[in-house]
Amino acid sequence: MKTVPVLFLLMFPITTLAQDSLSIRRPIFLYGLAAYDIPKGFGFTIGASIPFHSVTNLKRGSEKNEFISSELGEYRYPFAYTSILFNAGFGIECIRSSKHFTGLSFSQGLLRTIYDGKVYELDQNGNIKEHKLFRRTYLTTQCFYSLNYRVYKRNPNLWFIQLRPSAWLQYPYNGFLKLHFSLQAGISYGLKNHVFS
Repeated sequence: MKTVPVLFLLMFPITTLAQDSLSIRRPIFLYGLAAYDIPKGFGFTIGASIPFHSVTNLKRGSEKNEFISSELGEYRYPFAYTSILFNAGFGIECIRSSKHFTGLSFSQGLLRTIYDGKVYELDQNGNIKEHKLFRRTYLTTQCFYSLNYRVYKRNPNLWFIQLRPSAWLQYPYNGFLKLHFSLQAGISYGLKNHVFS
């Protein structure tokens, strides 16, 4: 009696959607970017993005790569403070041409600020004393959109110019959130031999 339902199910055709399980080669990108934080901050960022999944659409001639990324950056706000930023995130790249591709990513990070000038604080006895190298730590949430253009024509996977506008939140900032808009530009380099399946 138990075999009747199994035989009944085997009579229906079964269709599955699958991807090729062969190894796929995609570059790991290393990049360095100069940054301008509107309206008065400037700095730099270095980072890496590693692909972990890829989907190719043969009809449209496009490809999407999902990646994870990690970055370390420094911002300088004249007459205010210097900040060091570390973040990690994930994103997706859309490739329709060997000449350029775009990407969208989200990340979460930590921001450490070191303030300029003298900072004073009250101790438990009500005495005022100078607090040297005063620092604060914040959380950040960031959203990046990147435009990447090939610059080295002999090998399309190696050198790209990267333009990247971004919006990010710094919190808790004075008990609330501080919204930043940044523009970044620089060079990215693709390491060719990363293989994943």
